[in-house]
Amino acid sequence: MKDLPVFDLQALNMNVGGKKPGFLSGVKGFRAKVVGGWLMLFCGDAGISGVTFYPDPDHEWDGGTEDEK
Repeated sequence: MKDLPVFDLQALNMNVGGKKPGFLSGVKGFRAKVVGGWLMLFCGDAGISGVTFYPDPDHEWDGGTEDEK
C-alpha cells in the first residue's frame, strides 16, 4: 500500500483572556497542516461543529492569538 501523508491534529487552546468562555465550554478545536495553511476543526457537545481553512503558506502561525504576545 502506498504511504499516505500524516494528518497530525494538534489541539488548540480555546481560552480567551486566560479563561474559556461559557459558550465554548463544550467545544474543542484542532488544527492540521495542509498545503497552503491549516485545516481547522471544531466539535462540541451541543451540535456545535465546523471546519475552516486558515491560509498560512509558510505555516508560521503557532496556534496562539495576538492577545498572547
